[in-house]
Amino acid sequence: MTSKRLERRTTPLQTRANKTVGLILETAAKLLEEIGFEELTTNKICKAAELTPPALYRYFPNKYAIVSELAKQLMHLQNTAVAESSVDMKHDGLNVDRTVRTLAGQVQITRDFPGGVAVLKTMYATPQLVEVRLKSHEELTDGLTSSLMNLDLGFAEPELRRRVRLLIEIGNSVVEMVVENPGMDETAMIQDTAEVMHFLLTK
Repeated sequence: MTSKRLERRTTPLQTRANKTVGLILETAAKLLEEIGFEELTTNKICKAAELTPPALYRYFPNKYAIVSELAKQLMHLQNTAVAESSVDMKHDGLNVDRTVRTLAGQVQITRDFPGGVAVLKTMYATPQLVEVRLKSHEELTDGLTSSLMNLDLGFAEPELRRRVRLLIEIGNSVVEMVVENPGMDETAMIQDTAEVMHFLLTK
């Protein structure tokens, strides 16, 4: 599947169009939670949202594009929160407690996002959405590497970038584990992960 099939057909410019796109995304997120990605279809979205298929296809070519948009919105919120946390590092350096708060924040963002847990699960389980996730991780890697270079941690830029990318993958994997396993000791998992992440940024 080409990346074009993961994009919107058009960007809504009017209030009514924005409401229609919002309704499509909200309905898709709810159905994704209820029936899963495999059972999700554009026809089911249209029926639940009380829209005609042409109204949906005006903005999205298929269900992959709809879930891709949900994934992009979720990852944007997650990345923005991480970027805001990294600003504090410029003032007080590395801090395990802040990393704990950041990871806990990522978990909460995912839970608060409409269909967030299902969106996250689908994003990792669907090959067609890999490029969406990788692009987001690459952008976050660029931003965090730039911020951490200012701390003079003693790493050359290529090594720091490699470690940051590993941190991002670890962090995302733990967030996925926590939100998909409610019975897990969330506090301990986040604390352990924060300490591992801190270790990777110290010599």
